[in-house]
Amino acid sequence: MKGIFDKRGRLQIIVFVVLAVLALTIAGIIGFSRMHEENIVSHVTIECGETIKKSAFFKSPLFDYDKAEFSVDLDKIDTKIPQEVEMEVSVYNVKAPVKLSIVDTLAPTCTVVPQVIFANEEVPEVTECVTDVYDIQNPISVEYLTAPDMSCTNDSVVYCKLEDVSGNINIVEVPFKVTKDVTPPVIEGAKNMTAFIGDTLKYRDGVTVTDDYDKAPVLTIDNSAVNMKAAGTYKVTYTAVDAAGNMSSEDITLTLKVKPATYVDEELVYAEARKILDKIITPDMTDMQKAFKIVKWCRYNVHYVAKTDTTSWTRAAYDGFTKRTGTCYTHAMVNRAMFKVVGIKNKIVKREPWTVNRHYWNLIQIDGQWYHCDSNPRRHYSGFIFMYTDSELAAFRGAGWNGYRFIHSKYPASATKSVQDRLDYSTATVKY
Repeated sequence: MKGIFDKRGRLQIIVFVVLAVLALTIAGIIGFSRMHEENIVSHVTIECGETIKKSAFFKSPLFDYDKAEFSVDLDKIDTKIPQEVEMEVSVYNVKAPVKLSIVDTLAPTCTVVPQVIFANEEVPEVTECVTDVYDIQNPISVEYLTAPDMSCTNDSVVYCKLEDVSGNINIVEVPFKVTKDVTPPVIEGAKNMTAFIGDTLKYRDGVTVTDDYDKAPVLTIDNSAVNMKAAGTYKVTYTAVDAAGNMSSEDITLTLKVKPATYVDEELVYAEARKILDKIITPDMTDMQKAFKIVKWCRYNVHYVAKTDTTSWTRAAYDGFTKRTGTCYTHAMVNRAMFKVVGIKNKIVKREPWTVNRHYWNLIQIDGQWYHCDSNPRRHYSGFIFMYTDSELAAFRGAGWNGYRFIHSKYPASATKSVQDRLDYSTATVKY
């Protein structure tokens, strides 16, 4: 009996130990699972544009995040879009539901652009008051909260509101300096005109109006005193007004003459000029190269005679092209016609004062600078003048004398830097 009880007792002990170990194991597993489950953060919130970090889903910084697996690929979630993402996380055979909230709580940013404008000017678009506008989401609305006072001069602050699609608002202060415009527009290019009865006059040709702030000041021309049927001298008034009401005016004199019987229409002159230009000019030439070829052609193809018809510039130029003879006036007008056709701005300069003989030459604009040109032949001087500055022209002594007196205030000042070292007169080529 004692042996039986001993065996049974040992069996009971073994069963008890096994059950105890099993209970402890189950308890351990349950505790382990509960521990990991309690370590999981069920709701994570991040700002738009932020990177999703696995560590955010766990409370303990010691946790091995690489062991966790998510039912959604975190790298494929677009964090630039506010949204709710529900998923499941698995770690050490523990699964738990989690939610990711992507929110936009940051307002748009910008750089303020201070405004300096004139009273009575139109209020600038609000988008001109800010730059570098940024937000994680687009579009971004920009609007005035307060309106600038444009009725008088003042220094003030105008408030502008920037708002993104999530309703985040940034209100910025824009300094506004409103000043009064007292400067009148500037009229340039209005000059005395000479025409023939019956001509079509282009009063606006070469006339420009600029203003310190108004991009489009209004120009009016009063030619009501002109009688196009009668020879005489008439006053024409140019008036410019800007948006602030500032006004400037300039008078010119229009001299009308009876058209000479020998008059030649401009288009006939330009047609003759094109015949020559087609032979000496190529499309790849610069303005400087074109002008050089033109002056040289005139110098050696229009031969000097003591007298020619100067009743009009077109008559003289036409005779120069067709007869190949003429005075200095002819040379200047032939050059003028060819410069006009190739688009080179030019003016006619005349000797003033003069005692025995008048003289005429050309002033041309190349690369924004003005230069003197003269193709007229001289005794004992076989060359010609091309792209001289004022000082070079004053120092010229062809055939021992100068003769280039003119009233400087009537013409634009020439360039101050010489280009003569770049010119080959024998071939009319420019060195670059």
